[in-house]
Amino acid sequence: MPRTLTLCLIVKDEELLLPGCLESVAGLIDELVVVDTGSTDRTIEIALAAGAKVIDERWTDDFSRARNVGLKHATSDFVFWLDADERLDPACRATLRRLVDSESDEARPTIYAPIIQNLDALGRSLGADHMPRLWRRRPELFFTGRVHERVGVDVPSVLVRYEDDLRILHLGYDPGIAEARGKHPRNLRLLELELKDRPDDPTLLYYVAKEAYATGEDERAADLFRDVVRRAPGLNFALSSYVFGAECLRSLGRAEEALELAIEGARKTPTYCELWYAAGQAALDADRPVQAEALFLEAKKPTSGFALSAFRDPDIVEYRADVGLGRALKQQGLIPAAVQVWESVRSRVPVGPDRIGLDLDLIEAHLSSGAQDKAWVYLRPLLDLAPEEATGALLSFIELYVQFMGAEKAWVFFTDVAREHGSVLRQLPIVAAGIELAELLGDEDRLTELLQIAVHLNTQSPKHYALLARILDGRGQSAAAEAARRAAKRMAELSEA
Repeated sequence: MPRTLTLCLIVKDEELLLPGCLESVAGLIDELVVVDTGSTDRTIEIALAAGAKVIDERWTDDFSRARNVGLKHATSDFVFWLDADERLDPACRATLRRLVDSESDEARPTIYAPIIQNLDALGRSLGADHMPRLWRRRPELFFTGRVHERVGVDVPSVLVRYEDDLRILHLGYDPGIAEARGKHPRNLRLLELELKDRPDDPTLLYYVAKEAYATGEDERAADLFRDVVRRAPGLNFALSSYVFGAECLRSLGRAEEALELAIEGARKTPTYCELWYAAGQAALDADRPVQAEALFLEAKKPTSGFALSAFRDPDIVEYRADVGLGRALKQQGLIPAAVQVWESVRSRVPVGPDRIGLDLDLIEAHLSSGAQDKAWVYLRPLLDLAPEEATGALLSFIELYVQFMGAEKAWVFFTDVAREHGSVLRQLPIVAAGIELAELLGDEDRLTELLQIAVHLNTQSPKHYALLARILDGRGQSAAAEAARRAAKRMAELSEA
């Protein structure tokens, strides 16, 4: 007979996220156990409608206690855990069923740790970790720890299998969702409670460091990550700590320290591509492009061995290492080689911030090589998709028109772009460039229009207000002209201060 499977969850006020979670496993599970810790919305109603066995459990600041209540009420052969902000990847439904059905009856206690792909609200990757989520129901396999709970810690014969083919999509690390749910303060409070009992536990220190990292406390996080490395160099969390510690140091402007830390970790575990990539990024920041090139080439080799259990970013091998390689080549002045790398990898970069960043690199490279037509191919879509990010590139185009074709053709180019891509006129630097051209060519009507847009965008330029005052005076609008002059004087005083 096919083995049975129970899905367990603990929830509180999850009416928005719970339906998507349950839909992702529809038809795969035989039993649904939901432990509710005090919902006041429609969470329980949604769970009951899905056929759940709902257990009311008082919250005691202990995730393991609540999860173990769910285990107690499960009756299937295997248990599978999700949180409401998680979904089983649709491509992995058959994998989940295969793991349940294929385990030998004589197998020792085995915990399957799928890869948890953290995504933001737009579906962009925030990295990945493996977490214990699936096992045959056994009395010795239960949760410990108030937060970031573990399974089977004291079971000597337990086997942990890291399953990249079983993927769970996690939305809860999106900054907006995490802040709305108070996730970071809650986790930190529970970790501090746990640290009172286990003050030297490097795993707890790692999770405290992760919370500091997530909330932008880079100085504290860097110190904690390095502490984890010192205390438990053989722990998989130590590998992750090298990566996050280097990233914190980079964000603090300490590129040389970041490079040293990442290289130290990479030499200990050379099969961990995430560390080679972190080292490459630090080398770029430290203005060491030749070294960065070599490091990014190492990062293109997939992670393997023990490092598979550490923090993962599958996008590094997919495209990030190549993007970094192109930037290392560009920093060396090897523009054609950089463009070749970028154009070869571009189709693998998902639409979003990473693609925008790569296209801006390509635009700059083509402009520097005098290939304006090729640059325009990448810039034109960005003028509507990401006008703020495209501002610098568009200004470069305008400057090139002025330099090589004259102000009149530059003005025609500007007005054509503004007509076709009106969103660019919400960027003050673009409007300011248009003001200079309109003033130079004496187009008073368009100059007035652009000056009014600049005022609406809260320009801080005394010149803009002075120009507007002059035009208004000429049109007999004395009161408005006087207000513009006062604004010009105020802005001049602010800039001098």
